[in-house]
Amino acid sequence: MYLEERHEIIEFPPNIPLKIFMHKLGSVDNHWHRSIELLMVLDGTISISIDNTEYSLTSEDIILINSNTIHSLRSESAVMIAIQIDLSRMNQFDANLDEMVFDCNTVTTDDLSKFDGLKFAIATMLNENAHNSYESQYRNYSLAYYLVAELLANFSVPITNAIKTQQKYAARLTRLLKYIEDHYAENFSLSDLAAEEDLSVPYLSNFFDKNMGVKFSQYYTTVKLNHALSDLLSTNDSIETIAVRNGFTESHSFVRSFKKQYGTLPSTYRKQRGQTPATAEASSTLNYLQMEPSNYLHLLTKYLGDIKDQPHTISTRNIVKSEEVVASVSSGVRSLKHNFKKFITVGRAKELLNRDIQNMLIDLQNNIGYEYIKFHGLLSDDMMVVSRINGKLTFHYTLVDMALDFLISIGLKPLIQLSFMPRDLAADPNKTIFYSPMITSPPKHMSEWEQLIDNFTRHLIERYGTNTVRSWLFCAWNEPVTPKSMFGFGDDPLFFKFYETSYRAVKRVDDKLVFGSPSILYMENLGTDKWIKDFLTYAKKNNCEPEFLNVHYYSDIIPMTAKQNITIGSVSFSFPRRTDDFSLWIGSIKKIFSSAGVGSLPIYMTEWNFTLSHRNLASDTCFKSCYILKNLLRNYDRLDSFGYWSLTDLLEENALPDTLFHGGLGIYTTNGIRKSVYYSFYFASLLGDELIASGEGYFITKSIDAYQIITYNYVHYGNLFASGELFDMTETNRYTPFDMTNRLQFQIKLTDLDNGNYCIKELFVNREYGSAYDIWLKMGAVPLDPSDVEIIKGYCVPGMHKEYRLIESGVYEYSPVLDPLEIRFAEIKRIK
Repeated sequence: MYLEERHEIIEFPPNIPLKIFMHKLGSVDNHWHRSIELLMVLDGTISISIDNTEYSLTSEDIILINSNTIHSLRSESAVMIAIQIDLSRMNQFDANLDEMVFDCNTVTTDDLSKFDGLKFAIATMLNENAHNSYESQYRNYSLAYYLVAELLANFSVPITNAIKTQQKYAARLTRLLKYIEDHYAENFSLSDLAAEEDLSVPYLSNFFDKNMGVKFSQYYTTVKLNHALSDLLSTNDSIETIAVRNGFTESHSFVRSFKKQYGTLPSTYRKQRGQTPATAEASSTLNYLQMEPSNYLHLLTKYLGDIKDQPHTISTRNIVKSEEVVASVSSGVRSLKHNFKKFITVGRAKELLNRDIQNMLIDLQNNIGYEYIKFHGLLSDDMMVVSRINGKLTFHYTLVDMALDFLISIGLKPLIQLSFMPRDLAADPNKTIFYSPMITSPPKHMSEWEQLIDNFTRHLIERYGTNTVRSWLFCAWNEPVTPKSMFGFGDDPLFFKFYETSYRAVKRVDDKLVFGSPSILYMENLGTDKWIKDFLTYAKKNNCEPEFLNVHYYSDIIPMTAKQNITIGSVSFSFPRRTDDFSLWIGSIKKIFSSAGVGSLPIYMTEWNFTLSHRNLASDTCFKSCYILKNLLRNYDRLDSFGYWSLTDLLEENALPDTLFHGGLGIYTTNGIRKSVYYSFYFASLLGDELIASGEGYFITKSIDAYQIITYNYVHYGNLFASGELFDMTETNRYTPFDMTNRLQFQIKLTDLDNGNYCIKELFVNREYGSAYDIWLKMGAVPLDPSDVEIIKGYCVPGMHKEYRLIESGVYEYSPVLDPLEIRFAEIKRIK
């Protein structure tokens, strides 16, 4: 059985006996289930065999599999929706409902109009669950019964003798398979099974082969292998112990069967840390730059009513009050370091010479002020560093100096990432990445790379001075843990040697220069924790230990336990369904570093974003600003930096689309318009240096002469968006994954204030103020001329409210009402 991808896209409560899955189909051998199953093809072609009858289904075809019906499916890469319905739990009106049989197949009927009700029910269920609204569970309940009513009205058929015989055989199969599952470890024979069912061996052999489509011995071996596989991944027991425990007579037969089934030895499989061969293969060719949202479900939107009539697009209806927060300004929780201002990022060194990007950095520095900047490609060919003339290497630093001079002029220190490989040094000049290519090959000769790094480091000290360069940070390479198709060398010992060579070349020039780990993309459950430990073990053994740790985080490619089980490397992406995924990830990476004995080193997160996709439509909305601010405040100073990736949508990693608001990663658009996420960092930069109180939706600080309060009304996306599906999300309608119906009123009481006159100033960003995308919508959602850009920049500022208040009782009650996905900053300052 090979199912490329399967995930439940709607999680119904227990009282609704439905499950809706999205399948990316490979092939599924003969099987059956007690629930009926309704299948709808979304993309591609599926061949399905039901009781030995073949059907070929294409886009929008529907077929129903009755309970206890043997069926198999085959496809190259089709996508479908599967709805499983347990009729036995919906029989309050008909005690025999679970015995009903349906003939529901678009391939065998001429009247396709009968299927409109089913398609409407499916589309409406998806629409109701595109966001997490309270009332959707009631609509789900009614829609489940509506779906069953449509089946009863249009597709129910009489139960024939042939169907009764089939159900009788299904009952026998159920008993047989239950016996196999219960006794798999006992190494029983077909004769034992026949005696249990009071059948002859030849009859049982023929019965099993006919109804299951495989021989008994093959099926029994598969069951034993499945159990052995679980032991292989969850225990440290020997291969011999696992084999005998799971019904194999000895280890050799287990190894042969395992290799035939999975294409590799059990020991090799175990070393891959739980990856199936299919997943291991996908991981080895991972290129996250190709990960984009999918929209297979969009074809169902035509079965809905007018999108304007859908309830989740209503702006706001209810005001929900938060729990009361009482915070004494005379006490503090802890001092704040504001580590989020440690790093900002741009895509590559060459972009630092772009005037528009320089202006964005100047604006950012003038209003927030960062310490370091991270970028790629300081040594890449577009910086024209290396040439080989008559076989002799020559080094040139004109463009490098121009980029570094600019950074110094605006108060930014560089993270000197030694990347990527100049063509004249590369072992494989054709190993490239990005739309504007950079070479990610190892060097052909390690000595030549060492020569370059030595020469480059000496140049930096000669030009900028020892003390200045000692205040910078150095590291080698980007994300070597990724496969060879990306930044990895495909050879860990080779990379470790490359790191050591780079480290020693820098330290040989000045051993007080600060050298850290390469950028590490930590993906839990994909073996990266082992890579981290192997790297740190090597560094310690060879006396080249990093002086800081350098990590990256992207929500849509970090397969935490709370996420859907999406194959990394597929065309779609997914997000965690729980809201604390980022906090859990920080805890996991800190635990790994601590267990490796380097927990005291600074941990710089030098890349961080909700998504790696350059086309995620939510990135331009108020969701991004609220998501970033929420996670930043919930994890304030837990790491030594939070380097948001990236400064601007103007990145040369993928081809740039013509549309301005295309879902890019940046704080600024390609032409320098501040997006709403800019104000997440701006508001945080206005916080005081001492924390008074924090909790869900609020963060309260104090400075020498004022108090600061940030509030936010975070709304988590619905399950469809979590599973990587856009459904009814469009360029001009991007809030459909969110329940936008509830405003949130905070009840915050500051106590122990000095009596006197205070100025209360509020800044807020929501769909009315400070959100460039929403302002663009109001302007008509059309392409902007250069003169339009300057106008929209003037509009892209927060809303503001200011008042004066006399405080006589030492108490100030703050009760702002926030729209969904709104962020708000307030300063309470005494007037002297």
